[in-house]
Amino acid sequence: MKYIHNLLLAVGLVMISIQAFSQAKKPQLVVVPSDALMNQMGLLQTTDDMGEVNYVQDYKNAFLDTDLKACISKISEMFNDRGFPLTMLEAQLRNAQGRNIPITIDLRLELNYKINKQGPRDILYFELSAIDAYSSKQVAATSGQSKPAIGETKVNLLQEAVIDKIDKFASDLDIYFESLAQFGRESRLTIESEEPLPDDLIDIVEEWLAANCVNGTFSTDNIEDNIIQISQAMMPLYNANGTRSLDARNFYRPLLNVLKNQGLNARQVASKNTSFSVGGTLGDGHFIIE
Repeated sequence: MKYIHNLLLAVGLVMISIQAFSQAKKPQLVVVPSDALMNQMGLLQTTDDMGEVNYVQDYKNAFLDTDLKACISKISEMFNDRGFPLTMLEAQLRNAQGRNIPITIDLRLELNYKINKQGPRDILYFELSAIDAYSSKQVAATSGQSKPAIGETKVNLLQEAVIDKIDKFASDLDIYFESLAQFGRESRLTIESEEPLPDDLIDIVEEWLAANCVNGTFSTDNIEDNIIQISQAMMPLYNANGTRSLDARNFYRPLLNVLKNQGLNARQVASKNTSFSVGGTLGDGHFIIE
């Protein structure tokens, strides 16, 4: 009887785990034309910021291209059918016009495609990359091409090229997001000052990180008189109530209060390019101590 009781208990726990897994939140996605595609369309500009080359994407005019708009809509539809919630970039651009509103996403799907000719037939080659919006790291990728065809639209060729790749790609995204739920999401923290930082500041910061990062995981990369740099600080995906996604800004806010309670005049500043971003800065925390 005891064996049967333990067996039923184990089965019950497995069923609860399966149910919880099935109800897990999917990552929030946005489909974005890649820089290569934007450059091909003549909608990518470069700027020189003290020797550092930055790219400026003209997304507003990109969505005037009906082929691109249709292709992004088709990719979004295919992921939505597989249970992934989509943020529509065009709508976000419209809502954010004239306001500093970042796009809240987990992963951006960078789409690139081009038409190659085979006599009178068209072949569409595509590339799709998933980029973590917090670490800027590529976490999944696929590519392929359609069969040669005459008179087909780009969106039809794209759908044919993608259809046998998307399930594996979506599975890779699920696996990645499951790993984030278990091990946390990577973030970075920079604390700097024009004056020398207090000697015990690093101890305060590392103690807080050890208590608040998933599994206490972080790496102290650099300690100098006026700067501390932390990387691979693993944030939980959601707040304690599970109601809101965490980014570096709200994850590190309690640490800011700790520093203020130590008598430090500390403030949190926006990381570079956070005013309207489709990823790459949501994992950056930045404090200035004055």
